[in-house]
Amino acid sequence: MDYPEIYFIGAPTAQKVQGSAQLEHNYGYDDDKGDYKVINNDHIGYRFEIKSFLGKGSFGTALKCFDHKNGVDVAVKVVKNKKKYYYQAGVELKILQFLKENDPEDIMNVIHLNDYVIFRKHLCIGFELMSMNLFEFLKINDFNVSTMAHH
Repeated sequence: MDYPEIYFIGAPTAQKVQGSAQLEHNYGYDDDKGDYKVINNDHIGYRFEIKSFLGKGSFGTALKCFDHKNGVDVAVKVVKNKKKYYYQAGVELKILQFLKENDPEDIMNVIHLNDYVIFRKHLCIGFELMSMNLFEFLKINDFNVSTMAHH
């Protein structure tokens, strides 16, 4: 009932987490650290189909997903289900919304958020899928931030 539009319900082959197991960890959807248990071919918010794992950071997990609403591959950041991370991600979301609103022609070389959803107590933020993450980019450029403006 929280989702007015349904684009995808998860592939029938996706092995779903059993809700009765480990009720203390968000009905079995999270591990003991508050990370979402990723299941390939399942959905996020009845819109994003989980395709693969991209990476993990202190705030949560990055996933390659297919956006069934817009018909494109995207990166989805799934923030940990912990109060301190949730608050920080809310600040990040406000900054991303400000950047998007103030760069409508996408000329400032800043990644833009596509959309976001709260799903199973996780803030999930959708982005354009890039070829690598910022840390990998900096690493191959010997952490020289002046090279960033040329790419």
